[in-house]
Amino acid sequence: MLKNKLSTSERILQSALQLMKDKGFHLVTIKDIADKASVSEMTVFRHFETKKGVLEAAIETNTVVPSFKQTLDKIIIWDLEQDLLQIVHLYLDLMEQNESICLIAVQERASMPELADLVSENTEQLKGYITAYFNTMQEEKKMIPTNSYTQASTFLATLFSYFISTALWGEKFVNVPKEEFIKNTVQTFCHGLHP
Repeated sequence: MLKNKLSTSERILQSALQLMKDKGFHLVTIKDIADKASVSEMTVFRHFETKKGVLEAAIETNTVVPSFKQTLDKIIIWDLEQDLLQIVHLYLDLMEQNESICLIAVQERASMPELADLVSENTEQLKGYITAYFNTMQEEKKMIPTNSYTQASTFLATLFSYFISTALWGEKFVNVPKEEFIKNTVQTFCHGLHP
């Protein structure tokens, strides 16, 4: 039923991401993608030209940066703990929605370094938004003077570590409930950053 509600392109992208996540980019064929999406191979070629084109379109379609920025602008109340809680939830929700793309990028990091470049560009933009937030909080004397970029990098690295470890190993690496992890992470950062 859901397949009928998605456009042909969306079905192809969704099918390709699932297959590539499960089998790896190089083991998936256009035929596999077409079969899973219930379309012909020619339809896949017509929409995306190549298998790499399918992956690039999936990444472009699912980029988290614009929606992160728009939502961030709406939710910030200039209270460090509340804002960081919102940022953590926003980041982890968006990463979980794009888990397939992240895992493909990890799997194919050696054979497709351009994926790592794209992830790096997106991460830099996210760090930029959080850095700007930390700079404003320092100007307002709501945060200690510190290197905002380094703090944003550390904050995102902590969140990404949680995301990737749970995506790869479930609860075998971080075996505390998600909300407890979030609460403790934010409290730790706030303890170190409050004036």
